[in-house]
Amino acid sequence: MRYRVRDCMVVLLVMSAAVHCPPAKATVVPFTEDFVVDTSEWRNAAAGALDWESTGGPDGSSFAAGTFNFVNSSPGNTASIFRAQDEFGSSAGAFEGNWISDGVAVFSTFIRHDAPEPLPAFVRFAGPANFPGAVAISFAPVTPHTWTELTFAIDPSNPQFVSFEGSDFNAVFSNIGHLQIGVSVSDTLAGLDQDFTFGIDKPTVLPEPSGLVLVSLTSIALFFCHFRRRAA
Repeated sequence: MRYRVRDCMVVLLVMSAAVHCPPAKATVVPFTEDFVVDTSEWRNAAAGALDWESTGGPDGSSFAAGTFNFVNSSPGNTASIFRAQDEFGSSAGAFEGNWISDGVAVFSTFIRHDAPEPLPAFVRFAGPANFPGAVAISFAPVTPHTWTELTFAIDPSNPQFVSFEGSDFNAVFSNIGHLQIGVSVSDTLAGLDQDFTFGIDKPTVLPEPSGLVLVSLTSIALFFCHFRRRAA
């Protein structure tokens, strides 16, 4: 029995009826920034360019890196090491949009540093105006010279969220334009005039598991149609 192009279109239309069709400015879900050829307009604390490294990431591949000096930091402060923003065109806007309606369930990333002690890490999520924001902390510190994965469930009940800066979960995550990833400043590092290197790789947004199943099914349907067309 031969399957025509129309049959394949019917399969895809039926399956896509259960898949959210985002607007033009929607977050790309799922998405992972691998920094394959450059730093994808991710920038450092001063909005300057990061360095691109072709090897040495958590899986041995490319990553982005930059330096940070704690000379102007005080104990207990937070230091934003990496920035992805709509103004920069970071990751071609893949992280921008309404994370609630776009179905973002998890944000994760790998970071590494060569500071002399483990450092607590955080991620700040904010809109294009950079306020208000949602601050989430990692319960496990990032040890020196070790790629460490930070994972945050995008859920208002997640205890990792320590501040919504006077706002709330829905107000922040309905319009994401900025990501800031950084560390807390320890007593040892505060005021220390020394450059330390930080690396970042694979910032990722993922949907709920059911969303992943729908994406996989759509891919299978495309393969099925392609295979049947070639067989015909």
